Amino acid sequence: MILENWSMTSTASVIGEYDPPECRGMQIQGNVYDHPYYHEGEHITTSRVQEVAGHVVRTLNSVYTLGEPDPKYIEWCRQQGCHVPTPDSPIEVR
Repeated sequence: MILENWSMTSTASVIGEYDPPECRGMQIQGNVYDHPYYHEGEHITTSRVQEVAGHVVRTLNSVYTLGEPDPKYIEWCRQQGCHVPTPDSPIEVR
């Protein structure tokens, strides 16, 4: 399964009114291709990311290959001083 035009987002816990950082997780949103349950190009948000290895992202039940990131997301990363996705390093995990 391939995610194109992707961007990172974070999960929110349901502990209550406040979310400590350790209870948050990463998710990826984008247009999915070659997925057995979604139409080609359908916009989805993945479940929580469990592991990242280069362009391969594993969630609880799926493995995705990252294609091109969303240009708006790249610009947002630049403006925020965040890791800017590159072909060699699409996601930086800290």
